[in-house]
Amino acid sequence: MNHAVRLLLAALVAALAGSSLAAGAAGQALPDSTSRSDVESDSTTVRALAAPPFAIGERLVFSLDYGPVNAGEGVLEVVGLVDVQGRPCYRIESTATSNRFFSGFYKVRDKVISYVDREGLFSRYFMKRLREGTYRKTEEIEFDHAAGLARYDNGKVYDITPGVHDVLSAFYFVRTLDLEVGRDVFLSAHSSRKTYDMRVIVHRQEAVETDFGTFDCFVIQPIMMDEGLFKHEGDLMIYLTADDRRIPVLMTTKLPVGNIAAHLREHEPGRPAGGEGD
Repeated sequence: MNHAVRLLLAALVAALAGSSLAAGAAGQALPDSTSRSDVESDSTTVRALAAPPFAIGERLVFSLDYGPVNAGEGVLEVVGLVDVQGRPCYRIESTATSNRFFSGFYKVRDKVISYVDREGLFSRYFMKRLREGTYRKTEEIEFDHAAGLARYDNGKVYDITPGVHDVLSAFYFVRTLDLEVGRDVFLSAHSSRKTYDMRVIVHRQEAVETDFGTFDCFVIQPIMMDEGLFKHEGDLMIYLTADDRRIPVLMTTKLPVGNIAAHLREHEPGRPAGGEGD
């Protein structure tokens, strides 16, 4: 039972799409001076939406569920703007918390922070603080795009592709794309001292019933990779509304212990882009 609960909660953390287990992806990485009007993928141009679908103050709260049983809560939030390396960046945070019952078996208190360049929507800084059972890990990365380096808090330095994403900025970047069923897109993502060419598959459009009504959604599948203490073995599916908001209303995955999901429970849209300032 304890192993099943551990596996379940690890996957629930992964189902929160911005979490440290979900390294999803799209379009080719952009250097600092590149415009976002067109994002080049291998043989396809994926145009960005006219405006980002998120704004400062957007807050998404998810119920992390194992069948009919709630196991915890996940939150994705665009907290504000910060200055990083002389550039305005979104401060985006992701948290995953097991509830009292599941914490009795395996307590999860994970937090991820990304400073995402407001213009290019790539990462300039990334921090993860994992608290999963007895496992503890805290890591900070500063992305120096001009030098093509990722600088870790332990003093180690690794090569990156300029314009690289972390796992959280990648998710928000994908939300800005003009997605099309059957057209896969790719980007460079960095995690755990390595830079990867990552892929997201746009499978289909599907109507999804939620507490807020029924939404036409793109069903996308990001490629998964190792992170933290666990290797996620299920297939993560993310359901993004097919309108200009690109809201993730549902995330699902399958494991030997059963089906698990993150259902959107609360949504605060944030203030209009015009209120963000220059």
